[in-house]
Amino acid sequence: MAEMQCSSILVEDEGQFVGIWTERDALAIDLSTPGSGLAPISRSMSSPVKTIHIDTSLGDAALQFRRDNVRHFLVFDETGEPKGIVSQTDVVINQGVEYYIALRDVKSVFRRKLLILPGGMLASKAILEMGQGGFDAVVVAAPDGGQGIFTERDAVRLIGSGRSPVTIGELATFPLVTISQSSSLYQARKHFIEKNIRHLGVSDDAGELLGLISFTDILANIESEYIRELEEALKDRNERLELSSKHLRLAAKVFESTYEGIFVTNAEQIIESVNPAFSTITGYEAHQVIGRKPSILSSGRHDKAFFESMYKALARVGHWQGEIWNRRRDGELYAQWITVNAVKNDAGEVSNYVAVFSDITHRKVVEEKLNFLAQHDALTRLPNRVLLEDRLLRAISRARRSSKRLAVIFLDLVDFKKVNDSVGHHAGDLLLQIVAQKLSSCVRAEDTVARLGGDEFVVLLEEISTNLNISLVVEKILHSLSQPAMVDGRQVSVGSSIGIGLYPQDGQDAGDLIRNADAAMYRAKLQGVNTFCFHSEPGTV
Repeated sequence: MAEMQCSSILVEDEGQFVGIWTERDALAIDLSTPGSGLAPISRSMSSPVKTIHIDTSLGDAALQFRRDNVRHFLVFDETGEPKGIVSQTDVVINQGVEYYIALRDVKSVFRRKLLILPGGMLASKAILEMGQGGFDAVVVAAPDGGQGIFTERDAVRLIGSGRSPVTIGELATFPLVTISQSSSLYQARKHFIEKNIRHLGVSDDAGELLGLISFTDILANIESEYIRELEEALKDRNERLELSSKHLRLAAKVFESTYEGIFVTNAEQIIESVNPAFSTITGYEAHQVIGRKPSILSSGRHDKAFFESMYKALARVGHWQGEIWNRRRDGELYAQWITVNAVKNDAGEVSNYVAVFSDITHRKVVEEKLNFLAQHDALTRLPNRVLLEDRLLRAISRARRSSKRLAVIFLDLVDFKKVNDSVGHHAGDLLLQIVAQKLSSCVRAEDTVARLGGDEFVVLLEEISTNLNISLVVEKILHSLSQPAMVDGRQVSVGSSIGIGLYPQDGQDAGDLIRNADAAMYRAKLQGVNTFCFHSEPGTV
């Protein structure tokens, strides 16, 4: 390996490749042990040999390197005949990825984990530390303050030479070639190729060494950027995809592996193909939907006008995007965000429709929960002040148009603090929930019961015909709340005071009505527990 300047060799036994020995495997040899360099190669080789087909694209090869966590593959052809070895270095040098690495700087990927060893350290000890720490290279500090680098390849040369003992300072390469952390990965790759090296030191703006970067680091960045940009790249290069079998294979790979559901129809909207994610999301296998129309997924929640609008957009601009509710094979409804594109042939006629969709049901549930919490009290699940004021504004508008009246009932619990102090806040919370249920049972479904906070509640009664009706409702509330409630196995009683504001005489807007009802409640408190008071004299209406 040292003489041939290669990074790996295949190990053969009786005509069969039984393993591969790489520069990394060299780090597993303890050179401090006498005769270690004479040990059989089978003790430290990697086995079995990882293989890859000769027609594998560079993009897929990069992914396979990462998936198998190796740096070399044996390449074979259709007949199983070995053709050579491909390494990560080969991928980085030959893959057309300038776009991806030009946009990223060195500091985004280099390893800050750095091992610096004195040049006087024995190479056998340094190699042991490299193997134990998982380092493929270390920085060597020279007595004069200079820095060099000792790599796996140097370890291989040492083993091949049989020299012992020897220091890493004698084997290291000086000086260490460095690059600024603000440089692009493209510049780093250029350094690697031009200087025929595989490691660079990374320095800050002051020239201080921060870490090392290798071909492996660049390859890792290429993989993530390559996958992220693949879909957009395929769209932008549609014409070249039709001419390039390589890009067609990449497109097929995306179709099969994407997490988004995809289905393709012909011009008559008959499904021709679906990807695995389609089956995962919908529950339908490919054979169950191919030959049928997408309406097999219909939930029935969208009317004819909805789909007519979609088809018009497809005819007018060639695409449509939006939210649709569909039904899975098991009958469950789900929300999906879908993009439909019309594909035209050379004659400008629609030949296919391609739909890409994702399941957004969970996001919809979260949004609905957040919307609910924004307008409701978390403890009692009653409307909060925001929703109450909105409903009150609407009720006032309706009352103004129809010349009807409405009532705002402001309620405060008496001695609620004593419950919290004597029984505990948990019991107090349970009591508030019971009060909410009692209030809701005392009014009509179209009326509103809200909690403003603490022990304050508001009831909105719409379309009130007489003050007698209001008084009957209030008395019903007072009687219900005065009844003892069982809380955590204990009987708890609280009183209440109620103030009533009427529209239009007690206020023309929501704020005035609530404030005046609140003021009336305080007057009721002065009269004793379980009493109510109108803000103004109700008269005989």
